[in-house]
Amino acid sequence: MAYALEIQNLNYAYPDRTVALQKVNLRIKKQKKTAIIGTNGSGKTTLIYHINGTIPAQEGSVKVLDLQVCKENIYEVRRAVGLLFDNPDNQLFSTTVYGDIAFGPRNLKLDQEEVDRRVHAALHRVGIAELAGRPPYCLSLGQKKRAAIAGLLAMEPEVMACDEPFSGLDPVVSRQFREILDELKEQGTTLIYSTHDVDLAYSWADEVVVMKEGRVLECGTVDLMRDEKLMENACLPLPLLAELFKHSAYKPRTIEEAAQLLPGQHDFLAAVRRSVANRE
Repeated sequence: MAYALEIQNLNYAYPDRTVALQKVNLRIKKQKKTAIIGTNGSGKTTLIYHINGTIPAQEGSVKVLDLQVCKENIYEVRRAVGLLFDNPDNQLFSTTVYGDIAFGPRNLKLDQEEVDRRVHAALHRVGIAELAGRPPYCLSLGQKKRAAIAGLLAMEPEVMACDEPFSGLDPVVSRQFREILDELKEQGTTLIYSTHDVDLAYSWADEVVVMKEGRVLECGTVDLMRDEKLMENACLPLPLLAELFKHSAYKPRTIEEAAQLLPGQHDFLAAVRRSVANRE
C-alpha cells in the first residue's frame, strides 16, 4: 500500500500549553480524498498545518511521500504539498492577484513563460481571469478564496492539504471547486482536507479521520460515519442521509443516490436537500 502521509506518535502543544495533538498515529493513502472531521478544538487544523511543516512537529514524526517533514527538507516538502488556509487573508499578500499566484511558481525557479502559463491556467480554472490585476484586499471573500485556490493549482502539488476549503464559498463556487479537486484526484493528486461538515465528508470523501480533543478516534472508509457510538463520542451528528436510512438496507451517500432508491419522492428529497444546505 502506498501512503501519501505517515505520522507516528505526534504530539503538539501551543505556547500557552494548550494541548492540540496527542499521540497521533496515522497513515493516509495516496490518490484518495481524505476528510479529517471533528468539532472545533479537535485538532484538525493543527494536524493539517503539520503536513507541509507550517507547524513543525514537537514530538514524533511526519512523513509526506516518504520525505521527512523537517527543516532540512522543507523546500522539497513545500514543493510536494500545497496548503490552503481557511482564511484566505492569511495566504494572500501581494499587490495583485497575479503576483500572489505567481509567487509559488517563481520560488520553484521556473522561467517566466512557464510562470505565466501556470498563472493564467489557474486563473481560468477558478473563473477569476479578469481579476489578475486587482489587489487582493479589494476582493470579496469568495473571490479571495478562489485566488488562494488558484495559487495552489499553479504549484501543481502532489498533495493538497486544505483547512475548511469550502468555507466562505457560495453553493455554485463550492460545487465548481469540488469538480476541480475531483479532476486533480483523477490525475493522481492526493487530497486531504479538514471539515466539521459531516454531510460534505459523507458524500464526497473516500476515507475519513475522526478526531476529538487532539486524538484520532478512528480512521478508515466513510462507512465509519454511520457508527452512531463513534460519532456521538466525537460530538458529531450523524450525516443526514445516514440518519434517514439507518434502519434500512440502503446506504445512499448523496441526494442523487437517494433519488434513485426513492423514485417519485421528489418533495421528500427536496426537503432533505434543504436540510443538508441549512446544516452547512
